[in-house]
Amino acid sequence: MLVGNDSQPEFNHNRLRLARERRGLTKEALAKLCNVTRRAVTEWESGRVDSPPVSLIADTLGFPESFFFDDDLEEVQVAAVSFRALSSMTSRQVGRVLSHASMLRAFSSWIDSRYATPKVGVPSFDELIASVRYVEPCPVDAALSLRRMWNLGARPIADMLALLESQGIRVLGLPSEDREIDAFSFWHDNRPFVFLNTSKSAERLRFDLAHELGHLCMHRDVRTNRNRRYELDANTFASTFLMPTDGLIPQLVGTPSLPDVMELKLYWKVSATAMVRRLHQLHRISDWQYRTWMIDLSKRGFRSSEPNGIPREQSALLRQVLALAREDGWRAERITKELGIPRRDFDEALLGLTVTAIGEGIVAVSGDVTPARAGPPRLRAIR
Repeated sequence: MLVGNDSQPEFNHNRLRLARERRGLTKEALAKLCNVTRRAVTEWESGRVDSPPVSLIADTLGFPESFFFDDDLEEVQVAAVSFRALSSMTSRQVGRVLSHASMLRAFSSWIDSRYATPKVGVPSFDELIASVRYVEPCPVDAALSLRRMWNLGARPIADMLALLESQGIRVLGLPSEDREIDAFSFWHDNRPFVFLNTSKSAERLRFDLAHELGHLCMHRDVRTNRNRRYELDANTFASTFLMPTDGLIPQLVGTPSLPDVMELKLYWKVSATAMVRRLHQLHRISDWQYRTWMIDLSKRGFRSSEPNGIPREQSALLRQVLALAREDGWRAERITKELGIPRRDFDEALLGLTVTAIGEGIVAVSGDVTPARAGPPRLRAIR
């Protein structure tokens, strides 16, 4: 942000508030860390102090000094976001994740300004089910309609992350301190975003992606927070989208058993508990079986993890973006400096999806991961 004839940068007090919220600090907490009064912090954030101690503030909050001298960031508003449990989140938690999303959305814009990425192909509910335009969304119909629209047939989805990215959905990760939050999604300038808790099992990440896809399709421009019905609808959408009736039912001969669940969940790439819920939803197991199996799975650790699970999916789009950026001379340090994003926030948004930044370079994350797809999306630089 520049002011005056000499084009000297001016301290942006709105960015100070954003940085403080990103670190989950109250004004009083920041004041203590900076060894000043709470009133001093209030004066800084109100813009009534032209030259606050930027070096001290930057060091305390872990932000580059340049961050505080740029224009206002267009911030993600809570009303636009689909949170699963907003009522149980503190205001500081909400501020932390929304400020993270605001900063990383700037990285998404940076990508789009330099590279040709897949166009958005996420339909609205009206486009999915035009014949029932004036009634409440039916998540089962919406999920099956989207599968038809995307030509997915009745087979398991090979790679949920790659599928969403190929339809223009930008997927990024949540920092480690915010991973008590499952996931959330929103639209901005006709671009859909999903932020994931990447510490979960591969199966649960696939379900989270399908859940947020349901919100993006069914609940655009709808305030879903604090309304459990929308979350249940998104769960039903995800279950149907991942395990379509036409594909699952023909596999069932007689009454399924728990060993059958273990085979089915590997085939459909879902968690054991998700498969049990789907079988109960389709009335293929009784209420008693459902309760008994869920208790059994919980005792065996399937509630908190996924024993003998599938490999984790990776972001083909981010891998290609970073590879192209590196060829163009844009290493991680230069990208974060350009955007004014703290390096640790940038790294954690990528860690668990595709890469982790180390030093000046960017390398693939190690561990049990699936390779990037050979097919789309294929990116190219915008000349």
